[in-house]
Amino acid sequence: MTELSISGQQVLPQPPPPPPAMPEPFRITTNAPHQINDASVTPGRRKLQKWLGRVLRIVITDGRVLVGFFNCTDRDANIVLSMCAEYLVEGQEPRLLGNVMVPGKHIVSLSIDEPDPQSSLLVQ
Repeated sequence: MTELSISGQQVLPQPPPPPPAMPEPFRITTNAPHQINDASVTPGRRKLQKWLGRVLRIVITDGRVLVGFFNCTDRDANIVLSMCAEYLVEGQEPRLLGNVMVPGKHIVSLSIDEPDPQSSLLVQ
């Protein structure tokens, strides 16, 4: 390495900065005081925690079907979905809504929307 001199002061070259740390992968977290493996967690709460981040299909009282990622719920059974799509008629093009809060009193049915294993290209 060569030394540099600026206005009479000796300046040594600096080593390159370390590469930036890789960001952590996306994690579902909860602000609840209980952990999922805690023995005091009720079976219902444990099931809801397992559903976090999964795709839910919700049918509401007016017949619409909402499909999106499950973010949270509350004591009144209101559900928040992200990246939500609304289906008015089966087979028709969906309307993209984004983040949606579905009032619990309007929920007719709720299910985990998993792909059909027979339609998967991986299953032969």
